[in-house]
Amino acid sequence: MDLSTVLLQVEEACADLQVPSTRHAGEQVIMSFKQMSGNLDACQYILEHTQSHVVQFYMALAVKESVIRDYILYSKEYLSNLKSWILNYCLQRPNIAPYVQKQILHTISVMIKRSLDDCHEIEKQSMLIQIQELVALDGYNRQVGVALANELVDEFSTTKASSVGLPWDFHKKTKEFFEATFLLPLFEMVLRILHQRSQLYLEKQLSQSFTNGHGHTTTINNLQNDLRRDTILEISLNLVEKILYWDFTSKNDSLLAGTFAKEGNDIIEDALFITAKTREFPVSWRSHLIHNEVLRMFFTLYKILQQNEALAHHCRQCMIQISGLHGEIFETEQQITDYITLMIREVSELMNNLSGSVHERADSYEYGQSLLGTSQMIRRLLCTFPLPTLCSVPDISTFLHEVAQLSATCLRESVMKDDSGFDDSSWSLEAFDELLAIWVKLVQDVQSYHNGQNENRSIPFHNLTAVMTFLAEASYHIVATYIDTRLEAAKFAVNDDDEEEMNGFKDWDTYGDQLLSISILARIVCQQTLEKLQTLLHERLMQLKSFFEVIADNSSSTIPDHSLLYIYESLHWLILISACVLADPGEGEQPLIPDSLMQLSMSQDNLGKNHDQIVMLLNTVLGILDLVSLDTSVIEISHCSPRVAETLFWFFERWGKTYLLIDESNYQSISNNMIYAFGKPESHGEGMRILHFLVDKIKTNFILWNGDSDPLLQIVRLLNSYGKKSALRNGLLKSDNFSELLTFFTENLDHFPQMIHNSLIQTIAIITSGAADEEVKQSYFRMITGAIEKRFLAVLQRPDFSQVYQQADIISEVQNALEMFDGLAMASDFSNTTLIYGFCSKYFEFFVRLLQYYKNCPEVVFLVLQFFNSFVTYQDFSELSPEQTKTVYQTIVEMLKAYSEANIGKKQLISEEQTDEPYADISILLDMLSEIMASEFRGYSFDDLRQETKTVDCDVSSVVFYGINLLIPLINLQVLKIPKICKEYMRLISHIVEFYPDKLGVLPIELLNNLFASLEYGIENPIYEVSRLAYQAITPLALYFHNEERKKGNAIQHLSPPLDKFLQIVLECFLFKDFESELLEPASETLVALICSRREYYNNLVQTFISNQTSPELRTRLHDAFVTLSSGVPHTLPETLLRRRDVSGFREILFRFLMDNY
Repeated sequence: MDLSTVLLQVEEACADLQVPSTRHAGEQVIMSFKQMSGNLDACQYILEHTQSHVVQFYMALAVKESVIRDYILYSKEYLSNLKSWILNYCLQRPNIAPYVQKQILHTISVMIKRSLDDCHEIEKQSMLIQIQELVALDGYNRQVGVALANELVDEFSTTKASSVGLPWDFHKKTKEFFEATFLLPLFEMVLRILHQRSQLYLEKQLSQSFTNGHGHTTTINNLQNDLRRDTILEISLNLVEKILYWDFTSKNDSLLAGTFAKEGNDIIEDALFITAKTREFPVSWRSHLIHNEVLRMFFTLYKILQQNEALAHHCRQCMIQISGLHGEIFETEQQITDYITLMIREVSELMNNLSGSVHERADSYEYGQSLLGTSQMIRRLLCTFPLPTLCSVPDISTFLHEVAQLSATCLRESVMKDDSGFDDSSWSLEAFDELLAIWVKLVQDVQSYHNGQNENRSIPFHNLTAVMTFLAEASYHIVATYIDTRLEAAKFAVNDDDEEEMNGFKDWDTYGDQLLSISILARIVCQQTLEKLQTLLHERLMQLKSFFEVIADNSSSTIPDHSLLYIYESLHWLILISACVLADPGEGEQPLIPDSLMQLSMSQDNLGKNHDQIVMLLNTVLGILDLVSLDTSVIEISHCSPRVAETLFWFFERWGKTYLLIDESNYQSISNNMIYAFGKPESHGEGMRILHFLVDKIKTNFILWNGDSDPLLQIVRLLNSYGKKSALRNGLLKSDNFSELLTFFTENLDHFPQMIHNSLIQTIAIITSGAADEEVKQSYFRMITGAIEKRFLAVLQRPDFSQVYQQADIISEVQNALEMFDGLAMASDFSNTTLIYGFCSKYFEFFVRLLQYYKNCPEVVFLVLQFFNSFVTYQDFSELSPEQTKTVYQTIVEMLKAYSEANIGKKQLISEEQTDEPYADISILLDMLSEIMASEFRGYSFDDLRQETKTVDCDVSSVVFYGINLLIPLINLQVLKIPKICKEYMRLISHIVEFYPDKLGVLPIELLNNLFASLEYGIENPIYEVSRLAYQAITPLALYFHNEERKKGNAIQHLSPPLDKFLQIVLECFLFKDFESELLEPASETLVALICSRREYYNNLVQTFISNQTSPELRTRLHDAFVTLSSGVPHTLPETLLRRRDVSGFREILFRFLMDNY
């Protein structure tokens, strides 16, 4: 290889990267060079002779990738010399570009980590010594030393480790070594640097203050210029921040769940944990962290850096972390008290500085960051330690008062706008959320100690009483301020003409966590809170009445729109807050009346229910609902608000589950006022009167808002919620006007938005199915099905249907009817399965015919498929007879046949990919087939299902295989690029192969090959779930082959070629590609099953891999590795297709195999 020629080629390629027209060609040259085996000598030569920063960067990157890929090709001595050469290369070039320096040091860190297992203890320690020596030299050497330490911390950390294709065990082991050996010395080193820098800048401030004749501004400017140029300070702060946020293995083993990747909910939970609590440091760190000078240094440094946004941010993050130190790092209680006292003093100073900045621009980035950071420090400090510990701190009372004031300040600032109307309240709201979490924790802690639930430590009674009194005062101050600021924000919303939510989320969802926290505080001062809410709601009610009276008396009167909108906006928030204070959401369980509210009501029993605070508030809300539920004939309806109507019914959905027709047996003691106001008739309660009132208002509002889906959907949700609670469902069925409401629904479906048809039919079917009287249930069911049938047959039985079926109005009618059928199918349960089957099955043939009629109308096709999917998902098949089940199976096959005929030769349109859910028909068919296979389908396990269906003419497997036979030709690589469909398809294929491997032979050879090609695609898919399912499918297929071969079966030879291909692909993934370490467990199961089933081919494949290696050393090493791997493969595997196959021994051998060959 002519290295000078290679240098010219690489420099030309890097120059081409800068020109758009030649960029692709340049990328190809660079990629080809990086993938070339044994290219490290060439990389060294190019680095030595080039002056181009871009070339230097790509060569450093090539070294890293080559070391990862070809590690076993090089001797330990060669790599050690190369590492030293690269470091010296960096040290000898102080003017090298920062991004090149970072890549070079990152490459060194990867080399250090990768070679760790091959190094002696002295060699490992020499790495740390080398960094310390560089830092001791000062200047550029120190900069390189600290920068290398940064790269090492990243490389050995949990979240930033490079992907080198090795299992997580390797990362875990090297991480443990690093944190036990390197981390604390590096922390000591960087603390010394920061201390020196802190002293340096303090001295500069002092000297410039005495000598500068131009005033304070020039002094600050000089200091800021120095800070901007101080690279060592910047990377040192970055390093200490990383170390303080290190995830210690010894203290957080549970966080290492076998992988370094974090996905989905793990990211969210981890972020919340980081915000709320500092991770625990080992005891060995005690003398370095629990030291007043160290803790003060960060706060001192922060004062110096405040005007430098980037440096201040890093320092602030460190301060947040050291504000929550806890655990074994403290030796005594006195140490904890002294630590809290010191932190309170320092954080109080920050709060005072913020108070001095309130009159400046509260929306400035710098102020917002400081406000949020300070709030997070306070949360760490106050939420980390138990209440008795906090009460023992001398200055805690003053500090809590300051925190309460800051909480109120954040709330007020959240609705502040400048003269230009600019609003950036996000900082204040985030800071308030942090502080709100503190108050919630303190309140809950006090309640647990007061109720005797916390037995770990006690608090003297006088201290506990004092804390409770203070928290009550602080809580009401925060709650009252919150209510006031929400009303103030309502004014701005009106001025912005923003009455409705524009982001698609409701306020009770957007602010759900915040409202939950506010309700916790409100309930410890419930009487004051309810009185305030009652007063404000009553005021708005009276104002609204006055407006309506003016309109009614004089229709030409001019009403100020903004004033009316403000009343509605404030009503919305007051009703919303009231609902959250009165009741919990109670997802999945029966929510009870909060204890404090029950006690308040019991204390007012002697006043009578009409003077009970809770009853009065509820009556006010009922009065508001009554006022805004107007007849369509009155002129006031043009001034009504659909948003307030929606909020009111959301209130009664939440409130009703807890209070309405209250069950006295759920409470040890209960208020008489609650029983009389909201209880059952047998307890002389008036709950049925309220329910009757709500049913009446539901009808009125359905008429009033028949063109607005939001309030109507909320009403349906209320009915659905009541239908799931037996007392409320029975109450509805017994209500005099519910039958009238049902008649209204069924006779006026035409007048409601199409989008509510589905959920409305489902809801009323669920409610009526709960009728105790069978005759009443049948009557209601006939009423519902009669309405659906009337609409459906009115279209299908038209004499001219075959001529007009493509007209828009006809298509709309068909869609509406199908939506209703779907809603009815989703209402299925054990109590109504036979009823719903009996009605729907009459029209199975019609649904199939609709697929034929509307094969070119994807909207109708989708609704037909959606109905069948809902039907097989929600029907309780254990309630159906074998003949009925057979009818369902046969109908689905006919439906699939009609769908297939309509889609033969049809290509998916490119424009379909631009829809919200591309290929929705394929997706729902995959889901339907999976539902048919699900164990719940007939109440049996998969094995039982397979055994039973063998005696049925048209069974589950017949339907599934017919469906997969149809779908495979439609699912090409373009379709599989949709993650949702790819997962659904791979899950279905996995289940088919796992539970019906013996029936794969019924598929045509071309389709079978497509199925196997899909599994090949799945193995190397970047989506973890897809790859896992592909491995999960191949394993039982290989085991089936293995078991049948042992039985001398001849009908399985068609599986040999695909199994050979799978074996080759899996081994190539292990040997030559970046392997996702999370897949080690399923892949090891697959590999051992494939080797057992295709042992002869495996041996030939191994010989091929070995002979293809050009290096004798590599051939020997690969041969030895395969010998070890093969020794771990059992001669036979169990016949039973167990869901969890114990191959832990083979997995350990495979791990060593990977280590030896990467």
